[in-house]
Amino acid sequence: MNDLNEITFIHLELTTPAIAIGERIKGGTFRPCIETIPTSTLKGSFRSYFGLTDALGIGFFRKETYERDIFTYAPFDAFLGTAKLPISLEYLRSASSKEAVEADIFIVKNDATEQLIRSLPTEISLGALKSRGFGRCKLRYIGEVKSKNKVGYLKGRLLEEEFRDFGITKIIKRRQGYLFYPISEVSGVYKKALFEGSIIEGPEILIKEEYRYDH
Repeated sequence: MNDLNEITFIHLELTTPAIAIGERIKGGTFRPCIETIPTSTLKGSFRSYFGLTDALGIGFFRKETYERDIFTYAPFDAFLGTAKLPISLEYLRSASSKEAVEADIFIVKNDATEQLIRSLPTEISLGALKSRGFGRCKLRYIGEVKSKNKVGYLKGRLLEEEFRDFGITKIIKRRQGYLFYPISEVSGVYKKALFEGSIIEGPEILIKEEYRYDH
């Protein structure tokens, strides 16, 4: 078990021309794109590409490297042989001054991460519309990071059951939601998660802005 005050993270860099990690809205025709890479998204990718079930990672896109755009498409119903109502999907594309969208991924160091590091650099796919060319990513190893604990606003999304593994020692205020957690190549379940804006005590790399309060 990790010492909650001595969590070591593996720092990876991800680059991609365009990526769509959308909110799941039942019945909606517009799907906004989030600006972070949730733990559940990376969990499915690590399983698919590296065969890892115990790798925990979270990602943050670098603000200056991307711009938002809209892609509209009509899903095809193979059973009926017709196109469904068009859906507009927000995505991130590289900023005019950049060659690619860039993100920092931090993975909790454990036995599984050694296998992951040996596989890098490599290419993976993340997010929606992979068949249309979105989410083709390059992944490379940067190094190890140890992060001091502080109190502040969480800047990503992680499953509530994972917070101790990420070195979070206290949840002061929850901003809750649900993340789709893959349990196989074709199915998954929704699990409770901590969303951006939750106030936590934990590693600085997870904090967007410091929060000061009376202890």
